[in-house]
Amino acid sequence: MRGLRNWLRSAVLVVVALTGCKRTTHDAQALVQEPSGTLLSVVSVSDPAASAQLVRGFYGLEAGAWRWTAKQFEVALKPPAGAADNGAKLSFHLNVPGTIVDKFGPVTLNAALNGMPLAPETYSKPGNYVYARDIPAAALKSDAIMVQFSSDKGIAPSADDQRELALISVSIALEPK
Repeated sequence: MRGLRNWLRSAVLVVVALTGCKRTTHDAQALVQEPSGTLLSVVSVSDPAASAQLVRGFYGLEAGAWRWTAKQFEVALKPPAGAADNGAKLSFHLNVPGTIVDKFGPVTLNAALNGMPLAPETYSKPGNYVYARDIPAAALKSDAIMVQFSSDKGIAPSADDQRELALISVSIALEPK
């Protein structure tokens, strides 16, 4: 019986790992063409209407408010009105977990907007943060913007949890300047 219970537990973890991350496509324009057809400029990871914009590297909703990310994750955002002329501000509300900092030390978050690198930020203490960067108007000319993030630290998958865990995400936005 114990062997069966362990096997079932392992099978459930594999299914969670395989379904936990979102889509694998990296085409933001395809999201605009989907039946819902509406990209948002502000994505709360708890909003079911915005979940299609969590392109990859986001795990299931926890406590009804946040999601773990993998070390590499990506979101599609709609530029806010006027951004093509005035630019915008990228804001990522996140939590750097103590378990990551305590085990590995300071965490550096890198980001790129449609492949254009943005300045990284290093977090040496656990806690809530906002990664914020000004985005020039020239980078916001399309209907959909892909924002790629990567953390240099994370917990590798294990027998107990098949997910790669890096940061806790709350919301990501392109806001008008």
